[in-house]
Amino acid sequence: MEYVNHLAAGGYAFIPGSYYQTLPDVNYANKDNFLSELEQLKLAYEQLTLDPYSAGNRWRGYAQCRRNPQGELSFGHFTEYKQTKKYNPDTGGIVRHYPLLPENITANRLMQAILQDDIAFVEAYGRIGPMEELSVGIHLFRYEAQCDAPAYSSPVWLHKDDEDVVFVHLIHASANMLGGDNLIAPNPKNIERVLRLEALFDTLVVNHDKYHAVTPIGCRQPGETALRDIILVTFQRTMREAA
Repeated sequence: MEYVNHLAAGGYAFIPGSYYQTLPDVNYANKDNFLSELEQLKLAYEQLTLDPYSAGNRWRGYAQCRRNPQGELSFGHFTEYKQTKKYNPDTGGIVRHYPLLPENITANRLMQAILQDDIAFVEAYGRIGPMEELSVGIHLFRYEAQCDAPAYSSPVWLHKDDEDVVFVHLIHASANMLGGDNLIAPNPKNIERVLRLEALFDTLVVNHDKYHAVTPIGCRQPGETALRDIILVTFQRTMREAA
């Protein structure tokens, strides 16, 4: 509950990657199985599609998630994916179509453990309604940067998202990466915290109380490529989605 309380009181929470390694379903104690699942998850980033809707050298895949009464998760494209101009002036108002994440990724044991824990977190948080009234999105992002071609998010500046609660889970960040710092702000003119997701599964979760951003990704040496791979899990009230 510590991280849930921090989100409720402060508008964000940092969850260290070590927390996720303690989840029973992660099976971290069985290193061979854990590393096999992790390798499968990391390979998914090699299959992503360059985002055709916005600049920024980001590759991505997408799925939506539903939970049945037995607690099992199903995946698909259940509703249109569209952000509003209010929250995303760059690509808001456009219905965006991204390749559906393959079953070997949505069924990945680590992915499932992260999603189930995010769902439990949001249910304990309790401020955005029951799961049956939420739209859940899973986005795989790869930021791929070179010295003369940085990678950056959309929008690139301090912003809020359409979604009510957003989890940013780090899967990989290359050692030659510049930038990639997360910013938390009470308003667009004042930054209250800068933090970096560094270790496997390090996570930032934010709500609508604070603005946030991630600084552009660069590369230390010419001729090299810097990578930052994340899983973004979003929870949105369907009433807001419809509006």
